[in-house]
Amino acid sequence: MTEDKKKSLLDKAIDALTDRDEKAAAVEAEKNLAADKIKAEAAKAKAAVDAKARGEAAAKAKAEAAEKAKIAAAQKQAQENLQKIQKDQADKLAAKKAELEKKQAEEAAAKAAIVKHVWTNQDTYAELAYKHYGSMKEAYWRLIYEHNKHIIGDHPNHIKTGTEIEIPPLPEELKKK
Repeated sequence: MTEDKKKSLLDKAIDALTDRDEKAAAVEAEKNLAADKIKAEAAKAKAAVDAKARGEAAAKAKAEAAEKAKIAAAQKQAQENLQKIQKDQADKLAAKKAELEKKQAEEAAAKAAIVKHVWTNQDTYAELAYKHYGSMKEAYWRLIYEHNKHIIGDHPNHIKTGTEIEIPPLPEELKKK
């Protein structure tokens, strides 16, 4: 006899029930395995998305750092340019100031070199030229007249006694003669 025939009806029922539980357990195990597999794939996909997001964040941070470095370099260059411009302006200002001071000193020396003289009956332009410049030549006495022409008038002989005139400093071109 076969094994099925030897089993009693109760044994067959127990086998059927046991087999059903095993099948249900197997189906349940397959469901759990499929769910675990889906969870693993989802975790893997999430890890990939997270890794991509971290990579994008790192790339963004790197780009921002590079941009900040460019801005810092541009600011540094602008600061250097500003300092150069300020130095150039300070140098120009110092040169202009020195030039102005020199001009003022020259003007002060010229004013100091001008001698005042009150005209008397005995004065002549030639004698004044000789006294102040060491020469009676026309170029020297004419310098005195031309410098005072606004006081004397259009003719050198129209000067009046008591008129205050100025004896200007001798220009370079007459110093050589």
